[in-house]
Amino acid sequence: MKANGIKGRWLRVDWVNVAEASTWSRLKALLDQVKRNYFRFGIALDTDLRFAFTEQELNANAMLYGGNTIDHAILNEKNFSLYARTRYHVLPELRFADDQSVYLFQTKGIFCDEAGRLHQLDGTGLQAGRRTFEKIDGGIALSLIRDSSTYLAGQVKPDGSFVYGYHACFDRRIEAYNALRHASTTYAMIEAWEVTRDPRLKDAIDRALTYLAQMLIKPAVLPDGSDAAFLVEADGEIKLGGNAVAILAFVKYMTVMGNHDWRELAEGLALGIRHMQNAKTGAFVHVLNFPDLTIKQRYRTIYYDGEAAFGLMRLHALTGDTVWLATVEKAFEHFIAKEHWKHHDHWLGYCVNELTRYKPEERYFRFAIRNIAGYLGFVENRITTFPTLLELMMAARQTLSRIAAEPQLQRLLGDIDLVHFERALEKRAQHLLNGHFWPEMAMYYANPNRISGSFFIRHHAFRVRIDDVEHYLSGFVAYRSYLRERAAFREMVRQSAAAKRCSLPVLEASKVPLPDGQWTAAHVEAATGGRWLRQPPEGWTASGLCIFAPAMRPGALVLVRSADGETGVAVSNLHGLPSPAGLITTDATLTKIYPGPVLHVEDGTRAILDMGDYARRQMTGNVLGVTGSAGKTTVVAMLAHALSAWGDVGKSHHNANLPAGVGWNLASMAWNTPHVVLELAVGKMPVSARMARPRVAIFTNVLPAHLGRHSTVTDIARTKSGIFLGMYPGDIAVLNRNMLEWDTVHDAAHKRGLDIMTYGTTDDCAFQLIRYNAADGLTHARIEGREISYRVGAVGQHMALNSLAVLAAVASLGHPLQPAIAQLKSFAALPGRGEEICLSLDGRRLTVIDDAYNANPGSMRAALDRLNEHGDGRRRVAVLGEMAELGPGAASYHTELAVSLRESAINQVYVAGDLYSEFWDELSPELKGAYVHSRQVLKDILREKLQDGDVVLVKGSHSAGMHELVAWLKKSADDSAAA
Repeated sequence: MKANGIKGRWLRVDWVNVAEASTWSRLKALLDQVKRNYFRFGIALDTDLRFAFTEQELNANAMLYGGNTIDHAILNEKNFSLYARTRYHVLPELRFADDQSVYLFQTKGIFCDEAGRLHQLDGTGLQAGRRTFEKIDGGIALSLIRDSSTYLAGQVKPDGSFVYGYHACFDRRIEAYNALRHASTTYAMIEAWEVTRDPRLKDAIDRALTYLAQMLIKPAVLPDGSDAAFLVEADGEIKLGGNAVAILAFVKYMTVMGNHDWRELAEGLALGIRHMQNAKTGAFVHVLNFPDLTIKQRYRTIYYDGEAAFGLMRLHALTGDTVWLATVEKAFEHFIAKEHWKHHDHWLGYCVNELTRYKPEERYFRFAIRNIAGYLGFVENRITTFPTLLELMMAARQTLSRIAAEPQLQRLLGDIDLVHFERALEKRAQHLLNGHFWPEMAMYYANPNRISGSFFIRHHAFRVRIDDVEHYLSGFVAYRSYLRERAAFREMVRQSAAAKRCSLPVLEASKVPLPDGQWTAAHVEAATGGRWLRQPPEGWTASGLCIFAPAMRPGALVLVRSADGETGVAVSNLHGLPSPAGLITTDATLTKIYPGPVLHVEDGTRAILDMGDYARRQMTGNVLGVTGSAGKTTVVAMLAHALSAWGDVGKSHHNANLPAGVGWNLASMAWNTPHVVLELAVGKMPVSARMARPRVAIFTNVLPAHLGRHSTVTDIARTKSGIFLGMYPGDIAVLNRNMLEWDTVHDAAHKRGLDIMTYGTTDDCAFQLIRYNAADGLTHARIEGREISYRVGAVGQHMALNSLAVLAAVASLGHPLQPAIAQLKSFAALPGRGEEICLSLDGRRLTVIDDAYNANPGSMRAALDRLNEHGDGRRRVAVLGEMAELGPGAASYHTELAVSLRESAINQVYVAGDLYSEFWDELSPELKGAYVHSRQVLKDILREKLQDGDVVLVKGSHSAGMHELVAWLKKSADDSAAA
């Protein structure tokens, strides 16, 4: 910079690490699905990326912002053009035509600050574009407190009023004013001064307090003739919360300064609050008119109730006057009666924490726990920074620590998941870093010097307002204080979790005596509403249900297919079935040809669903569900294998994942099985979900599969999210943090009130895959902050990722992880889903990877990655069939595979199907094995071309018939081949 005569405070260098071609049309459609200001890619106008705009530039110049009435990102052509022509003096014509190419990219970078220190900018996801920290220590917290309090001090004008805020994109001042926020911001500044002792901050506080006392607070005579004081807004409103936060500011100042200079005024404000309380019910009126003190609004926001109680408790702590304590206790009668804890408000958290210091009663502690216990998933995963959530967690943490210190109260900790609490607390603190105007972000905005060091609200167009900064500041002041006690709190959490695990009863099916079957005649009749045409004998039971002949087990009831139906066993197949317990039918004449018990029902399919639902209601163990576009069956099998460490496991059989299959599986499982794992597919998902009612749901991914002409990937995500409809608030959703349509799936889980546990490859995952070593099969992971290594019997990075989903589900049930990890070592891939088969074809030894059951773009790439990982020097051969149900863009999904293959170590590719035409043109010549239109032709070609030692991947959708090619290879294998 010196050499080139460039003046500036900061230097930032970015380089592109991921780029993808698109069009304006596709980009506009994508923006429509993204929350306002949460688009995290840069945009380039040319293939060389010479005319490129980083994500930070796009946001800083409102290029994808359509105003506060549009909740999603949108191309703002005016702002885009204005900045583009300022940024690049020579610029291609900007047409924004739908078919014009654009390029999306992500970057990594490095930032040099004024002191010459270098900061890596390698964050991903919500952390992209800024410096990152593995953990927030005291130094980082202190720096944030200093920067933000310095910013607030700079907003206090000479007369003591604040500059209310700025629209950072335009350096436009917010001209509104709010007396309540003046007071609450001053309170936060005093909290910060207690930490920093900055004299300039102290001067600003003194000016702000004086302005508050002299200009914003007005005296008033109450109806009983006593004197009171009220904080009055410019429009003459008296807000309950205004009086409260003014008390907080004055009391905090007196506490840290060791004087009582403002006591009389604080007590006058408190008398104003008492005037606004109903003496009988304890309820507060929220808004009065000044000066006549008439009621303007009885209720406005839950904040005011918590603020009022918190302010009075702090005044009681200062003065010892019990009248303020009694006022708060009366208010809490109302708060408890109205179940205020359902609002999960941070001010309520603050006030109940204070109240329990003086009145350690169980009802108040229960209120405190309820205020947070059902909200942990929201705290952990809310995409916006929502700074008051950290305040809520900090207040609750203090209360929980005091509960743990009292033996007679410790049982209350059973009402909250402390492990989840601690995880959510740390994640929320980390997420608040995404709302700080680090200089490497501020430098792109209209006036960087004005906003650097402050905090912003992203979805409000990076607004910086004093009350926004205030809540971040209070949160980090509390968090810094917590750091001194964190080790002790974590130890308490560990001990509590260990005690809870030890007290959990573990059901062992082998120790619970059951008759040969669990369905009695009365059960079946009650479940289906059917009528026995021939009654079963006394003591009769059935072990389950059979709806198609290959799945028949002795002792099961058989559903007979009706003449015009598709579900059930055909009459002609009944004679070959082994020992059915009886028949369920819509045809009453079957009693003539079958001598055993026969139940008549009106609708056979309805009977399956009814029996499944009835069985689910009898089950005493944990039911877990798995859905996603790819990997469902494998995850079900792996999860069942892991859970077998705790006894018998019921799981879906025969890929029966639609409602009838789910009902059949449920109806055929023992009701006292400790764990049941069900696969739920997209078809009629709400029906399956409400029948299965999983306590834990794993959502593996969303990929282009099952696409119709008018459906999108978003539609798939919404439909599959129907799995949450069968779950209750507090149940657990285990979500792949890195899947497409994360926001769609996450929002659906959140709206259902579920606790959310994440897995994936990025740092923001609770269960993170750090790396997978194909050479030794070792998976390296970080699980809730702790690094571990383990092996999975099935090969491939996608299997390692599946294992983390499994471990997250195991942990969510409260089980220790080590037994499950031990089980994973012996897990083997399923036939058609990655099973490795060693065989000999005409004397040539081959390793066949049978992944031929099904395919979509995501599972196809995973399979190719697995083949690529075979690093023992042998030739890698891919034999690929078409991917079905990809909608109008089906051919392009096939063509995109050619790009992946160019950069792989795969040696030869064989493809079958018309959709591979453009793929074949794009494929590198040295990779081309053969392109055929029918898989039948491949048999002769492979027999001729395959070489000794080849590793052969066979992959394609079920309809492509590649599984028949695997069957042919097995059948053609030499008799001497090792299986």
